[in-house]
This record gives sequence, structure tokens and C-alpha cells, in this order.
Amino acid sequence: MLPGKKLHGLRFMRLLPLPFYLIACFGIKATGYVVLFSFRKFFALAACSFGLAVPAVAQQDSTAHQLRTVEVFGKPAEVYAAGSRVSTVDSSYLSTYASSSLADALQARTPIYFKTYGVSGLSSVAFRGTSATQTAVLWNGLNIAPATLGQTDFSTLPVSGIGEVAVQYGSAAATYGSGAIGGAVLLSSPEYKGKGFGADLQQEAGSFGRYFSSGSLHYSGAKLEVGASAYLRLAENDFTYRDLSRFRTPEVKQEHAAQQLRGFTQDLTYHLSSKTNVALHTWYTYADRELQPAMGSAYNNAKQLDENLRLMTTFGHSSRWGQTDIKAAYFKDYLHYTDNSTNSVADVQTYQLQAEQTYTQGQNWSLRGGINLQHFVAENDGYAGQQDENRASVFALFRYNPVEPLALSLNFRQAFVENYDPLPTPALGFNWKFYNNNRHQLSLKGNVSGSYRVPTLNDRFWIGAGNPNLKPEQGWSYEGGLRHLLVLGNTLLLETEATAYHMFVDDWIQWAPDYTGNWRPTNLQKVRSQGIELSSTATATVGDVKLSGTAGYTYTSSEQVAVYEGTGDKGKQLMYVPLHKATFSTEASYRGWSVLGNLNYTGLRYTSNSETTSLDDFLLLQLALNKKLQIRQNTLILTLRSDNVTNTEYQTMAYRAMPPRGYTFSLRFIIP
Repeated sequence: MLPGKKLHGLRFMRLLPLPFYLIACFGIKATGYVVLFSFRKFFALAACSFGLAVPAVAQQDSTAHQLRTVEVFGKPAEVYAAGSRVSTVDSSYLSTYASSSLADALQARTPIYFKTYGVSGLSSVAFRGTSATQTAVLWNGLNIAPATLGQTDFSTLPVSGIGEVAVQYGSAAATYGSGAIGGAVLLSSPEYKGKGFGADLQQEAGSFGRYFSSGSLHYSGAKLEVGASAYLRLAENDFTYRDLSRFRTPEVKQEHAAQQLRGFTQDLTYHLSSKTNVALHTWYTYADRELQPAMGSAYNNAKQLDENLRLMTTFGHSSRWGQTDIKAAYFKDYLHYTDNSTNSVADVQTYQLQAEQTYTQGQNWSLRGGINLQHFVAENDGYAGQQDENRASVFALFRYNPVEPLALSLNFRQAFVENYDPLPTPALGFNWKFYNNNRHQLSLKGNVSGSYRVPTLNDRFWIGAGNPNLKPEQGWSYEGGLRHLLVLGNTLLLETEATAYHMFVDDWIQWAPDYTGNWRPTNLQKVRSQGIELSSTATATVGDVKLSGTAGYTYTSSEQVAVYEGTGDKGKQLMYVPLHKATFSTEASYRGWSVLGNLNYTGLRYTSNSETTSLDDFLLLQLALNKKLQIRQNTLILTLRSDNVTNTEYQTMAYRAMPPRGYTFSLRFIIP
């Protein structure tokens, strides 16, 4: 099939207006007294919070005192995360690999492991030996995972159109809510700096019928900042591979793995005054894919269409009461799966409202309190009917620097979910810079945090399998580490970090066959995950040459320590969790030329919890050569890239072929 052919018909969606009326949607349907009582308490707290927010918005600041939490305490993701490990994907990689998916970027630049069902299938993440549903994915501060699956398909998320990508390792439920057990991926919309108009155009072609086009326009003025981007990615994925399921493993050509992905973003910020702004954000993605069949399986004409629309409006105001931020969002996630015997549709609408107030006192402390409301409307062919659900939470985040070398954070969240009573999730962390001279800094860090995850709608309401009596997953995480920073003037900056962690997740939900042979979700087990994470980042300048490098290694042991149903496999590594994973990346720049390299090692992974079958380890190498040309005030960037340079044969999921060595050439034209 040609990459330009349409695999499914485009389904036009009815776009609802932004939900400023969101609170009215939270009608409580639960009949249990405990649930009603919890929500009454919540709305009382919510009323109090809005009562504090209103005067903060109305009150004008008559002093020159400006509250700058981020400038004082560091990057936004790190402000209330003392003792936790937080990293960002560098902008040079995101620029060079703009045509990649977010799964490709994080797999190459972080020690996180992704399970990918071939080149055109689902790609799910696993932090610190946990599952994909135990990872929170947030866009501009709000969780984007649909309530049906409870996880995000990273293969459908493009790098193009995203501003910054940050990763927080370990439990972060106090900050980000349900699902942040193993970690969180934090995505933000791009910021448009500078004045006037700008544009960015890119065209790319590569091996195996791969084409990519993208374009963006932006304008920044005294009061208005606006930007829009669009992309199109086509891939035939017709590479040659060895079929391991056939006698003598003959070479065959991959078929039925074509994909078409497209989407757009739009961001608008208007400054009503120097202290007040409003913003609108739109993010639309469309993925139409033939699902790559496993080796040895009969082709069943499996296809999947995903449409995701995300709308958000934000309001920010600074006054002597602090910083007031209000976000209202509407998400629509549509999934249509078909094969020779199945035609399944899932349609989920999510309404979210979050209000928070942040007050910062000098350089000593910062306090943020807020509420989050969610309303889900899910229609699924696997359900008996439409399922609605309300969720809410209140949270408080506190950062305190009692003395210059010591930073403390204390966070707390209480969730309210219909028919559930999740436990409170606190978090306590510290960073202590105990040694500091002109060149060296040494810091000790530690963190203790709780986490939880509410069962998905599929877990509870799937006909013939759903289990409405499931308990929420509960977890506790403990971590500590050491950080070293070496600074040699403007020549060398070296940052090294070592972290050890120990995590328990109780009432882990897993689908397993019952006594009748039917698969059902149960609170099957208690899991212990423990390991070590090492990372190092260096930048150096020698004359006109700029060098940078990043290295990371993780050792992850994730085992069952208790089994609540059946015999289980206690003391054995969970399936598809590699014990060892390592990354190394480097970049060298000289007078408009730059070379990038990424080396990625993934260790052996078991494909069953009994450790009887496994996938071999593999090493992948990426190389890219860039040439930057100045054409008056404009910039033209030519890039030649090779993926899987060593032509490694590997699998991330059993019997799903992955591409051999491939090449890509791109042209990018930037107008300032």
C-alpha cells in the first residue's frame, strides 16, 4: 500500500466549546453515603479555594514586589520535587529528530524502556519496572491519558509542535495525581521569544517509504504571542527482515505496516496587562495505521485509527497575593480498531478544570495550593452502555529553603473518586548542598513519596470481564542519591548523579485467566521494584569547537513479593523489564557543522513472568550530520541521518520485526 493512500475514512468530530461551565458537569451519581460525603467535603474545600482566588485576581499589586517562583527555585518541574530526579530532553536532539515520535526521542535520550508492537503499533512506557498505566503523561500540567485505557500511546505523539519534554522519575502522585507511580512525562507547548514574525519549514525523505513535512508560523508582539504548526508523516515500512518463525529463518519483506500520521498545534497568549494573561492551546493528532502482524501469525487485516483533540484555555494573574492560575480543558480521544472479525470503537471525552494559587516569599519558601476536577464520558463497544465518572483532588505543594545549602519540599494530595476512597498521598524530599567551592559542588538528596492509581474504565466495565470490585493500586517509593557538579570557568561543565530507589506497589492490577479460562483484571500481586540510576552530562568549549555528551545507566529489579490469587511467580523479574539499560549521546559543533551520535543498549528481557522465555539484548547506534547555512537573516539546515547504523537485528516485543539500517535526508528553513 502506498503511504499516501487512506487506510480509513476521516471521522469528523463535533467540536464542543471550551468547558468554562465544567463545574456544573460534576453531578454525583454514586449512591453510597461515603462517596457523597467525600464529594461534599471536596466542594466545600473547592469553594474556599475559589474564595481565596477571587480576591487574588481582583486585587491589584501596588508594590514593586514581583513573585518569581521559577527564577528563584529552578525549572518548573523541579520547584516542588526536591530529592527527585528530573531531566529534560535537550533541544538539539528534538530539533534534529523533529520527525520522530516521542517514543523514539525518549528511548534514545533516556534510560526509559518502551514496549513497541512493531513499527506501526502501540508504544508504551515503563518507568522503574512499573507498567504503562503507572506513568502519568501531562500536557501543560494536565493529565492526557484517556480513562478507558489509562495509558498513552507514545507512537502517536509527535516531537514536532512540542516545546519542552521533561521526565520525573519515581512516584509523583502528590504533584500529578493518579497514575504517577513509576514516573511522569511532562510536555509543554512551545514558547515564542523575540519580536515579529517567524517561520519554520521542514521536508524529509528516508528509507522504507518514509516522508515527513512540517511547517510552523509564529508572531510575538508587545501583548500578543501566537503560533501554529502542522505536520504530516507517511511510512510504508516495507523493510526486509529475517522471519524467525519459519524454518531456516528466510528473509522476507515486511507487509501490512503502513501508517499515516498528521496533526497540528495552535497556541495563543494575550497579555491583558503586565500581570495578567490569557492563553488558548490546541493539539490535534491523527494516526491511521495498519497494525504490523507478528511473525508466524496469519494476516487478519488489522487496522487502527486514533484521533485525539486537546483544547485548553488558561488564565494567569500576579498580585500581592501571589500567582493565580486557572486551566480549563476539553480532551476527545477516539479509537477505531478493525480486523476480519472485530469492529470496535472507543470514544472518550474528558473535561478538566484546575485552579491553583502560588505564593513565594523571597528566596526562602513557596506554597502552592489547588484543586483539580475531572469528568469523563466514555462510549465503548465493550461496555453495556455509556459510562460517566467524576474525579477530584485537592493538593498542596510546599518548597522551603531554610538555609542556602538546604532545600526541602513537602507535598500532599487527597483524591476523591466515585465509589472509591483513595488514601492520601504525601511526599517529602530534600536537597542538601554540603560542599561548595569555586569548582566543585556536592549535593545529597532523598525523597519519600506515596502514590496511587484508580482502575481504568476498561478494568471495571468491560462486558464479561470487568471487575467493579477492584481496589486502587497503592505505592510507596524511597530514593536517595548524590550529585556532583564540576565547573571550570567557561570551558567545562560536568554534572554527575547517582540514585538508588526502593518501591512497593500493592494491589497491582493485572489481567489474568480465572478458573473458567476467561481473562479478567484482579488485584493480583504486590510488586517490589528497586534499582540504581547513574547519569552524567558534560559540555565543553575548545576554541570554536563545542562538545556535549550525556550518559545514563539503569539497573532495575522488579519482582513479585506477594501473590493474592493463584500461585504466581514470586522472586522473578517481571516480563519486559530489562535489568540493564544504558544510553550514551554526544554532539560536536564547529562553524556551522555538527555531528550527533546516540548509542542505546537494552538488556535481556523475559517474555513471561516465569523467566522461561526471553528476548536477546541489543545495541542501537544513530548518527546525524548537520550543516547550517546563513542566508541573510534566515537559516537553512541540511541533515543526513542514519538509524540503526550497525544493522542490528532486534525486537522490543516478541516476534515483532524492527527496521534494519536506514537513511534520512532533510531540509529545514528557519525565518527568524
